[in-house]
Amino acid sequence: MNRNFFFIIICCFSFSTLSQDETGIFALSLEELTQIKIATKHKQTIYSSPSSVYVITRQQIKDMGITNLQALLNFVPGFQSTRDVEQGTASRISSRGRSTALSESVLVQLDGKKLNDLYTGGISLLNRLLNLGNVEQIEIIRGPGSALYGSNAFLGVINIVTTSGLNEVNIAVSEPNQVSSNISYSHQFSQENALDIYLSFFNNDGEKYKLTDINGITGIVSDPAAGIDFHLKYSLGNWLFTGRYMKRELQDFLALGSIGNNINNEDSQQWSFSSEYHGKISNELSYSLLLSQSRDRWETLALLIPKDVEIFPGFSLTNNFVGGPFLKSQNNKISLNFTYQIKNNHLLTFGSSYEKAHISDVHTATTHDLFTLEEYEKPIKLTNDDSFNDDKSREITSIYLQDQIHIGQHWELTAGIRHDAYSDFGTSTNPRLALVWKQQEKNSIKLMYGNAFRAPNFLELYDRNNYVDFGNINLHAEEVETIELSWLKTEINWHFELTAFSNTYKHLITLSEPIEHPENPFFAPTFINKDGQKSSGIESELLYKFDNDFSIKVIWNWFSNNSDINIARNTAALVIDYQKENLHINFHGFYRGENIAVKNQKSYMVPTANVTYQLSTQLKLNFLVNNIFEQSYKTQSIMYSEGVPNRGRAFTLGIEYQF
Repeated sequence: MNRNFFFIIICCFSFSTLSQDETGIFALSLEELTQIKIATKHKQTIYSSPSSVYVITRQQIKDMGITNLQALLNFVPGFQSTRDVEQGTASRISSRGRSTALSESVLVQLDGKKLNDLYTGGISLLNRLLNLGNVEQIEIIRGPGSALYGSNAFLGVINIVTTSGLNEVNIAVSEPNQVSSNISYSHQFSQENALDIYLSFFNNDGEKYKLTDINGITGIVSDPAAGIDFHLKYSLGNWLFTGRYMKRELQDFLALGSIGNNINNEDSQQWSFSSEYHGKISNELSYSLLLSQSRDRWETLALLIPKDVEIFPGFSLTNNFVGGPFLKSQNNKISLNFTYQIKNNHLLTFGSSYEKAHISDVHTATTHDLFTLEEYEKPIKLTNDDSFNDDKSREITSIYLQDQIHIGQHWELTAGIRHDAYSDFGTSTNPRLALVWKQQEKNSIKLMYGNAFRAPNFLELYDRNNYVDFGNINLHAEEVETIELSWLKTEINWHFELTAFSNTYKHLITLSEPIEHPENPFFAPTFINKDGQKSSGIESELLYKFDNDFSIKVIWNWFSNNSDINIARNTAALVIDYQKENLHINFHGFYRGENIAVKNQKSYMVPTANVTYQLSTQLKLNFLVNNIFEQSYKTQSIMYSEGVPNRGRAFTLGIEYQF
């Protein structure tokens, strides 16, 4: 870290001694009132949470007009979301400089239940365009979270908290060619018996692009997409029952890298069910029991080799070579958590969990023999030893302990540790330690240390018989050691946060040279563990309120020159918000500095404007312009050094009715 890095750290300590006025427009600010559980599994404010945390409320999301999580993450310090096509068209979520196509370095939860799929361990493949229509708030840990949450809580944890008691209908139409709608319905049967239902769908014809695919073919393509979401919550006394169904279907564009109009099709579905009981053994000791099951289904058909394209000198196919993967997976989990209030200033949290995960029905659909390229009489399904993977299972047993104690009037110490044992690769133990100093309620400094890990996924362990990669059953888990220093302060009309972090990685899983193996007939590159990477940087946010109606928020992220990252070294976001009587105007945009991972892509900014007019207490109109100046930009992909094109300007008109 250079001298500028340490200069900013020193400033954190110097300015933290400034006085704070508890009156004024920030006296009842969101920063103070919003309670989050993600950092410790207990409600705390952002000032006392022993992690670098960030929270986005339902109102902030509605003001910006953002409808999916991937787009929203561009306005979170340390995070960004970009379009990719390696495993089909999806968004890769990056945190603190590490960007991978499958987004497996971040754990994403819905009401505390994991959404990451089993096959990749990531969030890109199945959960595309995660819907935000019934969200109460989004809680985010920036940095390690494995001491509480285990694998994939590597560089971040995102928990989407759904709303209750909402009765609302939204309908929106967009140009070019999209229609979407969602409805939230709630019914309170009694004080301890309530039902919440949410249903949403969208369908769009996409935009048109002229591009060249991995086969060297140039053509006009579009990127249509459709989706359905269904959520259910039912509370009965101390019990809470939840259910979820999600479906996404994407067509054409660049599934697996080829232009395949009227051929390419990606279909993903996810189901989940859970029952949770909260009880007390005594006034000091409480517990919760969770039983959950999730199921995934993924299918992709894509144009792999077009007809009439010369593969070898003088050789081409007479018909298109079409194929793709299919699999199902299932995860069952039981967890038991305890909270013991030893004294008013001393809280102990501990628990354990057991999971059994399994992928099944794995096959490769194809029109041609993968080895000879001879065409079959009709498409077939390659199963068992001929498929791209195999039916595999893993069992995970974990136990964790967390101790929080207040020391004097201004200090709080949090220490925790978690041990995870996997049946297929081994164990991982991850500690955390945080010291929080609060001079006043809205002024704190945090010094944090933590380890995190990411277990190798089924793709990295067992993939075979394909052109892209070959699994390695001897992989170790990825590890990261993080040190953070954070300062948060809120004054009469401004809020400021500055976080400096340093990451040291071990056993990062990367693609390496191909190896000879009977199950690697295409001599595809294999996975290895690699040591030595580091990254350090700064995340910052400044919110300034000129008055009750007008505010500006600026987010800026910077990485030191010695950081091993694959995103831009400077990224930023801007949010300008104005409200007068029934009119609300929100202007926001994100900035990306030059990224060497995308050939010939200079720095750029993508601005959006959202205007809302309140017609009555129940009825609201909304007009949104995405990418106002139709900024043309591309985002990184392993398949394309020149990057993947992103959507241009779009107009949306919406209406909201509350009943």
